Amino acid sequence: MSQSAGVLPTDASTSGAAKRFAVALDWPRLASPFIFVIIVAVWETAVRQFAVPTYILPAPSAVFMALVNGFDPQNFWGEERFYLHIAVTLSEAVIGFVVGVVFGVVLGGMIAQSRSLEAIIKPYIMGFQSLPKVAIAPLVVLWFGFGLESKIVLVALLVFFPLMINSITGFRSVQSELQELMHSLSASRWQLFRMVQVPVALPFIFAGLEMGVVYSLLGAVVGEFVGGTKGLGVLVLQLNSAMDVSGMFATLIILATMGAIASKMLQLVRRRVLYWAPSEQKEIR
Repeated sequence: MSQSAGVLPTDASTSGAAKRFAVALDWPRLASPFIFVIIVAVWETAVRQFAVPTYILPAPSAVFMALVNGFDPQNFWGEERFYLHIAVTLSEAVIGFVVGVVFGVVLGGMIAQSRSLEAIIKPYIMGFQSLPKVAIAPLVVLWFGFGLESKIVLVALLVFFPLMINSITGFRSVQSELQELMHSLSASRWQLFRMVQVPVALPFIFAGLEMGVVYSLLGAVVGEFVGGTKGLGVLVLQLNSAMDVSGMFATLIILATMGAIASKMLQLVRRRVLYWAPSEQKEIR
């Protein structure tokens, strides 16, 4: 009894030390918000100390108030400023993202199965890919109008190419030994594609999805810059004309938050789908 009573405190103290050590090892996550607070404090102090005009660089407090006022339902600008514009930009980005992903993965899978199809289509794809998509945005708006359709097309074009190229690479990265094994088991072409090529290609496809998430918001905002009536890109132009720099900073914060949330959601889906991948298992640990 005396020995067991003496062992328990030792185990408890060891467990507590291990927890403290684990927290100490996680210092980068703790340092990130601390650095953010320091940057905001220095920014606020410098703007007030040097009396920087708000139309050049607003203080963080002014940006925060613009953000709060933009979401205030009692504010005259409330619905028009943020709620409606966020909904429009988000709709354009999500629909265009889905369209670009579907076409990119399907065409990438088809090209990966046929060398002849690749020889026919690849020169046109490479030529069109080399074009800056921002440069063809005015043509897209001219052809599809100032509404939702032109933004969806532009977003889909930006998302399409990373997904197609990554899909081709992924489907063709299957080891020859696996293909020979499936053929020795008399597997059909569909079974080879479903049971071998798709799992091998999924990490490459998700890498393309990560790029596509960023491009989707970029395409939506660029399309709104070129020609649009609603959306966060249109709002930025309106605030710029009114010299409301605080409102512009608030809009940029919203865009950054939307992108961060979308990337985080994609990471969660990736961990669920690719739980068997060694890279994901290391990250979970």
